[in-house]
Amino acid sequence: FFFPILQKIFHHGDSIVEVATMSANNFAQPHQQQQEPQLSQQPKHRPHQQQQQLQQILPHSSDPEQELPRVLLALQTVYAPNASHNPSVHTAILTGSGGSSPFSRRDLADRYLTSFQRTPVAWIVCDRLLSTADVMQQPQQIEDSTLRTQRQFFAAQTLHAKCRCDVLQLPPSSLPSLRDSLLRHFIEHASDSIRATLENRPPNRPLVTRLGMTIASLAVQMSWITCLSDVTENVLKPHPELGPYVLEFFRSIPEEADSDRLVLREEEDLWAYRDHLRNSAHVVLGLCEHAVRSCDVNKDVATAEAVLSCMQSWIRIVDMEPGLLERTMLLPWMFDLLVGGSTNGGFEMAVDVLVELLRTYPSDRRGNEGLVRVIIPRVMALGGGDLSPFEKAVKEEDEDGMRGYCRIFTEMGESYLSLILSHEEMNQQSLVELVLRCSAIPDKEIAGITLHFWYRFVIGLEDLEPYEYRQIRIDSFAPQLIRLLSICTHLLRYPAGVDDLSPDRIDDIEGVRFYFADTIEDCCRLLGGEIVLRNTGDQLQEECRRVTSLPQERQLSDWHGIEAFLYAIQAISMYVPSDETQMIPFVMNLIPQLPTQVPLLRATACLTVGKYAAWLGLHPESLQPLLPYLARGLSIPKCASASAVAIREVCERCQCLGDAVLQLYDGIVAAREQHRGSNSGGDEFVLDLKNELEVLEGVCKAISHKLKDDPSMSPDIISGYINRLAQPVIGGLKAMAPPENPASPKQISSEISRLTVLVQHLRLPRPSPQLAPGVLNRSDFILSLMQETWSILDAVSQKYPRDFNCAEKLCRLHKHALRECGAAHYTPMLEPLIEQIVKKFSQSFLSPYIYLSSVCICEYGRVPAHSQQMYDMVAKISSTVFYAFRGTDDFIANPDVVEEFFFMASKMVYYCPGPLIQSNLLNSMLQCAAVGMKLHHRDANRGTLNFLESLVSYGLKLRSKPSLDVVEQANREALERTIYVEGQPLVANLAQSLLGDLPLYRLDSGSGSIAGVLFFLNKLCPDLLMQWIQPPLMSAPDHAKNVFLGSLANQVDRDDFNSSVRKFTSVCERSRKRQGNTGEESGNTR
Repeated sequence: FFFPILQKIFHHGDSIVEVATMSANNFAQPHQQQQEPQLSQQPKHRPHQQQQQLQQILPHSSDPEQELPRVLLALQTVYAPNASHNPSVHTAILTGSGGSSPFSRRDLADRYLTSFQRTPVAWIVCDRLLSTADVMQQPQQIEDSTLRTQRQFFAAQTLHAKCRCDVLQLPPSSLPSLRDSLLRHFIEHASDSIRATLENRPPNRPLVTRLGMTIASLAVQMSWITCLSDVTENVLKPHPELGPYVLEFFRSIPEEADSDRLVLREEEDLWAYRDHLRNSAHVVLGLCEHAVRSCDVNKDVATAEAVLSCMQSWIRIVDMEPGLLERTMLLPWMFDLLVGGSTNGGFEMAVDVLVELLRTYPSDRRGNEGLVRVIIPRVMALGGGDLSPFEKAVKEEDEDGMRGYCRIFTEMGESYLSLILSHEEMNQQSLVELVLRCSAIPDKEIAGITLHFWYRFVIGLEDLEPYEYRQIRIDSFAPQLIRLLSICTHLLRYPAGVDDLSPDRIDDIEGVRFYFADTIEDCCRLLGGEIVLRNTGDQLQEECRRVTSLPQERQLSDWHGIEAFLYAIQAISMYVPSDETQMIPFVMNLIPQLPTQVPLLRATACLTVGKYAAWLGLHPESLQPLLPYLARGLSIPKCASASAVAIREVCERCQCLGDAVLQLYDGIVAAREQHRGSNSGGDEFVLDLKNELEVLEGVCKAISHKLKDDPSMSPDIISGYINRLAQPVIGGLKAMAPPENPASPKQISSEISRLTVLVQHLRLPRPSPQLAPGVLNRSDFILSLMQETWSILDAVSQKYPRDFNCAEKLCRLHKHALRECGAAHYTPMLEPLIEQIVKKFSQSFLSPYIYLSSVCICEYGRVPAHSQQMYDMVAKISSTVFYAFRGTDDFIANPDVVEEFFFMASKMVYYCPGPLIQSNLLNSMLQCAAVGMKLHHRDANRGTLNFLESLVSYGLKLRSKPSLDVVEQANREALERTIYVEGQPLVANLAQSLLGDLPLYRLDSGSGSIAGVLFFLNKLCPDLLMQWIQPPLMSAPDHAKNVFLGSLANQVDRDDFNSSVRKFTSVCERSRKRQGNTGEESGNTR
């Protein structure tokens, strides 16, 4: 039944594996293979039962007569587990005895089928499975029609995957026979689908489609350049009724040629095949034209859709000559379908084709002029006039029609933007008008399709030169931009009943509103903020008058318009000048008068206040009634976040709020303490931590402004302000410190976060000679604050030493304290800080403490007096790390520690390399790096490579210096000795990453990459690198390997070297696919 060569070999009893792969050793039986134990391949957490299940999969047979019934039974177990069958017969077939069936569980059967798909015997078995005849082996078994459909599709799917990736399993001489067999199956199943339609039974169209994709993949593999004419002559002419299926097959040809899953014998053949497709495009268009002429496509929807689908694929992938499309009768035929509206069969597909056509052949590409001239009047006819198809769809609220025409007009606007912005007058406003009418469609999803056009339109106008011409074009489109503002503002409205929607649905609505607000902001870039504000403000005033005229009971429910205008006004705040005197005063007077019972309206009003904080800073008289409004919003869950953000922004930009907002925060602290003391059943405080920290940040900034603006303020008053902010936090930490206090990690982290905000944002004056005596400066304040809380912080952190969140918050506090205070002033705390880092890391093994050590190195590493201190800290942390990392599993379980450890080592190399490089610790770090490079964790891999690249580049820096002092000379000698001793396994790992045997997360990007390490190594020690890298690259394809090694030998520049590395890894990846992944197959069947 199958292709003659393999059939002949099968009848002579030879192994199909030997013929298909020319090497029986490549596909040995799984139970005959030995696997070396690898720690990383068998994680400790894998249950013993799962390991047993992996061993229960039956080995595959190379004999199709034995493999076929096994596959059938596995398919039945997966797809028809309740079907009646004789278990003893099946067990006998599979095992030769009366033992239990190996497919008693669905997961086992599924794994068996998965591993079967990569075996050479699958070629013959799947050919048999595709048969329309009953292939069950026992006469008492009757195959269920559902199972037949499933096994046929499974066979087609398997052959499709193998034609993409596993063709190398077959001798080239067998491919024509395989093609002929697949064509016979294609004709047989396509004909059956035609009969099924006539007999009122469901056609198996997915199977025919998959067979077409399989043949298309094979056509690429065997460079079947006469495919189109051969199929037309041998399939379509004898079977004209199969026209839609043949067109669907033709659609698959460019898609398969463009697939990145193809694994070919010769990559160059693919480019030649694609060139041939381009030269054969006229054949496909001719066949499509013939199909359109031969039948009434208005009634034969299947043929129309097949033609359109084929056109879309060839337009998208094959770079066809635009003249072919300009002359084809398919273009007017397609527009006739579009004129008929969405009720026409094939309308949506015609929209897809036209959108693809517009996208692929834009107006700014030479050679497309003729096609553009043909398309423009036909597209404009779809939307021009009151009787146009588009206007009809809008009047009839035809959602599919509106969406289709909107996609067409928008895509045309984007693709023909060069014409819209052209100096030549071509009535460009008419196309922009079409897109504007699409934006005005009430359905926000459909209207949103146009937003990307407006974004590109604005950018295009901004880029016009010279400035005078740019302004002329902006003025010509100004009326339409003004209308766009009104449309977008209307689309910002919340839907009716928004309060009853789920949080997820509200999040979706907010996302849509964000994009419409972006479009309003884009208009500001062209029209100016004052014009946009005046236009939006006038509409807001009109909306307020309308709502005010409503009966009192309706006013509360008709808030959506006012909210939308406020949202638009806050979106354009950065374009509104601070001296605006018309609309912003109206808005700020309006906000306190808005109804308080509508949380969403109140939230937008609060955000508006925050966005115009700079304006309020220049108009403090308008701020007085707004502060109570914002403060009350903190107690309303749906607008608490907006109120907190607004308070922070107002405090940051307004200079006169110190006492008022401090009093507000005093109230928050009192309410929180009262809530905590009431022990109210574990309920959360009404103001969550995130919002409270926003308010606290604002209060700190307001007090900072007050202290800065009044330099004559007495030290006692300054201390009073500081104590009002700091003592509640210190008191909270003191209360949590005793062992008997049951404070949770969350509560401890919250207090530490409050303390961090004080350190970050309470900006007292910097130390300077000009500062008055007795006035507390920023460094002294932070130093005294940390000294006062040091023992308290130590006590509370000991409560939960292994809580990651507590450790992260504590380390973040220390980082900001050190940087805000300044390294010189913070020196008294350095020794206890290092002791804390080392002790807490040894207790917890948490990565934030290593990160904090990196901060210390950055601040103190360049100071010679502290370099040995930094090294001692790193050595103690390294000792803990090396003790904990006893095996590969320990690395895998702690990737964040691996990442931060090697980033710390990188900082050491960059800021104070001497002590590390001249010690034996560097050898241990490089040995640890050799293991860390193997982790399948992106960030851990990045940290390791960053360390290696920093180390090698430092060595190169020393070598390139014209003269070295004694320390630098010692560093150079020590580093080169260490690289000589430890470099070979590192280079071997880098080579294995290039080959694809180890992780390849960072090939050539950023600081810390495989290409970077190799590049600097090649500059530092080229002979050693060449000696080390050649053995692990022995398995690489010869040509690619020689090119890559040549780039090393020639010491090309960095860009060329990166390109060489990328090309080499690409070839290695394809080579691995060509080898069939035999290791993966055997792993599945073990």
